[in-house]
Amino acid sequence: MVIYPIPVEVTQARIQLVVDQNAKAPPTTINQDLQAVYHAKAAAVEAALADVPPDEPSLLDVKV
Repeated sequence: MVIYPIPVEVTQARIQLVVDQNAKAPPTTINQDLQAVYHAKAAAVEAALADVPPDEPSLLDVKV
């Protein structure tokens, strides 16, 4: 199983979310922080998938 490190951007977004939650920030701020976490995760996954060499076999085996 391949384990990828958590990118710094994701960690920073999560820290900001916790800081705002502890500060009892308005719901709109919390929602923006959540969106930042989701976007950072999506960007990290996209970057990790772009770095996969094309000669590796697919992990998905579909049988119809």
